[in-house]
Amino acid sequence: MAAGDDDATYRARLGSYLVIGSSIGVLFLSIAIIVAAGVGGGAKDVKDTAQIILTAVLPLLGTWVGTVLAFYYSKDNFEAASKGTLDLVRSISQRLSTTRVADQMMRAGTIIKIQVPAGKQVVDLFAKDVEALFGTVGANGQKISRLPIVASDGACVGFLHRGLWLEMLVSGAKLTPPFNDATDTLAKLLPLSCQSRLGSTFADFVTNSVAYVAEAASLADAKAAMEAKPQCQDVVVTATGKSDAPMLGWISNVDISRLSVA
Repeated sequence: MAAGDDDATYRARLGSYLVIGSSIGVLFLSIAIIVAAGVGGGAKDVKDTAQIILTAVLPLLGTWVGTVLAFYYSKDNFEAASKGTLDLVRSISQRLSTTRVADQMMRAGTIIKIQVPAGKQVVDLFAKDVEALFGTVGANGQKISRLPIVASDGACVGFLHRGLWLEMLVSGAKLTPPFNDATDTLAKLLPLSCQSRLGSTFADFVTNSVAYVAEAASLADAKAAMEAKPQCQDVVVTATGKSDAPMLGWISNVDISRLSVA
C-alpha cells in the first residue's frame, strides 16, 4: 500500500475514533448528570436536567458529524474538481497540438490589408488610405479593427490596430504644423514617441509586434509564438515561418483564445 493510502487510512480511522469516543464520552457524562439530578432531586429535576442536556448535546453532536462529513466529502470534491480541470487542460492542449494552423487561419486572399507599393516603404503609405481601409466592413459585418501591412513581395511587415492608429493621430495633431491625415504620409507619425516593451516609437510597435509560424505548424505552435513575443496579438502564417516570406494567412489572439475554449 502506498504512503498516501496509509496516511488516508490513518486519518479516516482517527476521525472515526474521535467522533465515536467523544460521542460515548458525552453520552456517559449526560447519563451521569441525569442520574445525579435524580438522586438529589425529584422527577421535575430529572426532566429539567435532561432537557438542558439534550439542548446542549444535540447541536454539539450535529456539529461534529457535519464537520467530519464536510472534511471527507470536500476532499473528494476537491480531488474530483482538480482531476476534471487537469483533464480539461490536457484535452485543450491536445486539440491545439493536433490542429493545423492552416486549417483555422484567415487566408491571405480574404484579408483586408494595405499594400506598400514597389520601391516604397511603410513610411510612404498615405494616412488617407489607412483611414479608408479602417472604414471597410469585414466578414463579421463590422468595420475592421486590424490592418496588416504587406510589402510588394507579399510579406507581412507590420500590423496597425485601430486603437494604436487613433493614438498615432492624436500624437500627430500635437505637431507643428499638425499632421494632416488627408495629405500626409506615415513618415510623420511612425517616428513619434510610443513607449512599449518593443521600443520607443510607433514604428517599433507596428513592425515588431507580429509573430510568424510555418504553414505546417499547429495551433499550439502559434499560441507559443504569440506568447513568446511581447505585446503580440497577431500570428502570420508563411510557408517557412520566416518573416520575409509571403503571407499565406493570419490568425489573431482572439481566434486562438476562442479555439482554446473547451
